[in-house]
Amino acid sequence: MTRRTLIDFFADVTSAPRTARADFLAFDDGYRTWAWTYGELAGRAAHFADRLRAAGITAGQHIAIWSENRPEWIAALWGALREGVVIVPIDYRASADFLRVVAGIVDAKAVLVGDVVDAGSLGSERPIWSLHECCRGTADATGEPAEVPRVAPGAPHIDADTTAEIIFTSGATADPKGVILTHRNILANIVPIEREMAKYRKYIRLFSPIRFLNLLPLSHMFGQAMATFV
Repeated sequence: MTRRTLIDFFADVTSAPRTARADFLAFDDGYRTWAWTYGELAGRAAHFADRLRAAGITAGQHIAIWSENRPEWIAALWGALREGVVIVPIDYRASADFLRVVAGIVDAKAVLVGDVVDAGSLGSERPIWSLHECCRGTADATGEPAEVPRVAPGAPHIDADTTAEIIFTSGATADPKGVILTHRNILANIVPIEREMAKYRKYIRLFSPIRFLNLLPLSHMFGQAMATFV
């Protein structure tokens, strides 16, 4: 089918019987290795979307993510996309001062933090959410992977030109500038890769499952492309 938005893409991948129970990622937290299926990712994304609605954060508003790479980062991204909430990712190595500047520019309604950043340095100007705590949901009450609607309940219409993310420059030589990315922009990267990979699907099956080791930060689009969209 035609995928007009990232929500279409996500629903296709996480709801298809072939992929819903397949492993999406493996993550080593230093103590053990955890694995999420595509269906579990969908459940956690839905849980985060619920959290946004409960907090009154609505479509077109912004949230910042200041965190190291972790599975909950990806769940928060997809949960926000479902609600039309714009993600503003910040490199976890950036300073708290830089984050405060960016959060002020976009009027971030919440800041999501990982375990290795100094959340206490942000003060109380904006709500601070732990990624680990706000993306705990896994599946529905039956234990089955959560069904992902193409448009989240109560969300306004989301189309190809809806803003998905704003990526800020580092501000090393001038004031930080936000680069606006729409659903169409990101799909323009995903669709050609998927189309080319489809040509070799019958050969790839011999080596399934294909795994990517991602060392790139999720706050950068290349890291997202390899760990989230491909």
